[in-house]
Parts: sequence; C-alpha cells; structure tokens
Amino acid sequence: MKFSRKVLGVDIGGSHITAGWVELERLRLVPASVVRRPVDSYGTKDQILSAWLEVLSSFHLAHEDQIGIAMPAPFDYGEGVALLKEQGKFRHLYACNVKNLLAQGLGLQPAQIHFFNDAASFLQGEALYQRIPTIHRLMGITLGTGLGSAFRFGDQAMDAALWSSPFRGRQAEYYLGTEWFIRYASETCGREGIGPKELLALEPDVAKQAFKEFGRNLADFLAGIIQMERIDQIVIGGNLAKGRDYFYSEMMQELERQHRLVTVHFSQLGEDAALIGAASNCIRLLSE
Repeated sequence: MKFSRKVLGVDIGGSHITAGWVELERLRLVPASVVRRPVDSYGTKDQILSAWLEVLSSFHLAHEDQIGIAMPAPFDYGEGVALLKEQGKFRHLYACNVKNLLAQGLGLQPAQIHFFNDAASFLQGEALYQRIPTIHRLMGITLGTGLGSAFRFGDQAMDAALWSSPFRGRQAEYYLGTEWFIRYASETCGREGIGPKELLALEPDVAKQAFKEFGRNLADFLAGIIQMERIDQIVIGGNLAKGRDYFYSEMMQELERQHRLVTVHFSQLGEDAALIGAASNCIRLLSE
C-alpha cells in the first residue's frame, strides 16, 4: 500500500491533545508542526470531539494522509470505539465509534485513522529512538495521574495493563500515581490537595522523603514483574519521572536488595514518544 512520507502522530491524554507530523524515514517529529491544546476529558461528547477536531483540522489533511493516535485504555483500538467509563475521563464517549466520528468531522475515510494504546506507543517510540535492541525483554512505565505500562518482546510494544494489578492489598495505581503524593502530603504535614511539584516547593524535606518512599514502592512493584516476565530493561516516563533525582537511588537500591538487576532508561522524548510510537505503528500497519 502506498502512503505519504509523513504520518500525523497524535497523543490524547486526560487533559490535552497533542499532534504533529512525524517523518517516516527518521521517525522524527517536526517541531514546527506541533499543536497542543487542553481538553476537558470530563466534558460532554460534543465538547471533547470539538476540541480534538479543532486541532486535527489545523493540519489540512488530505485523502492520502494517515493518522496514528495514542489513546488510553480501555478502548477498542481496531474498531475505534471508546470503552472508558469507570475511570471518569472521557466517560461521555463511552460506546461511541470515535474513528467514524473523527473521520466524518475531518472529511476523511475511517481507514485513514488508526488507534493504538498510549503506553505501548510511548514504549515503542522510546525504544526506537534510544535504539534498544529487540532481543531485550523490555518494559515501559509511565508515572503520572495514572500508571501506564507496556511490554516489548520483539518488534512490537503492547499494553501491559498493570495499573489494576493487586499490590499491597490495593490496585498498583493507588501507590504509584500522583494521588499517592497528595495523600502523603495530607497525612504527613497537613497540606491538602497538592501534588509532588507543589510539595517540593512548600515542604522540600517532606517531599524528598515522599519520593524516597515512592522509589521503594515502585521497585517493590516492579520486582515481581521483572521476575515473572524476565524483564532485563525498563523505560520510565511520565510527569513523575521528572523527579527521578529524588527516587532513582532508592528504587535501584531496593531492586538490588531483591536481586532484580535490570538496566533502567528514562524517557528521552518526553511527550513526543507517544506521537512517534503511534506514527511508527501506522507504518507497520500500512506496510503489511
């Protein structure tokens, strides 16, 4: 199948949409093309779709263009149907065929639009950019409002859906997301409703202790998966990864204590990873 030399990569998050052209040969995001805008994921169906279409329409897409969209789970990626409901975000899109609605709004064919898991797109983009050999059993983790996870055992990354894994009597996300820091701040120093960035500014000593405990929590969670899946390399991204100077040492010490020796990479692409990963997945589909 013939396709243009560029693919539009799109990252849909809980609070934003980002889109930009990705050059196929080099899998490089064209910086000048990037458009980002906030989106209220708790808004109505029309509000959400209008925000997405406003960004996508700015690229003046033609019939030969392809779009690769990194989208959070649960989602029927093949059919393009939204299944998010219990998570709160995008609940008003539940059971909607987003692929058909976007195609109609853009004047394109549904076959030009391809959806992929956001965590898997992140890992695919980072693995390609960092040139991590496919012989490695690779795991990706995105740390932020939620816990994203993916595996790559070969050429293609796939969603690992570990956010709801049982961990210390709760779901893993309870200990490994922004909400954990908010609870820590409230319980430790009475600061209500503040995340890690605000905690570092207001209570730096408390924040540093929080990150150390977070690092141990993360290592303890990862240790079992490393053993079970025989993981030898991990890529970590997401907003909380920006605090790696405060949790990396504790995390690695705990992994060593549990005899789980892995190579840890941190994201080099940041938010660009999911766009590049989704675009690369388009290339794979179109080449089949």
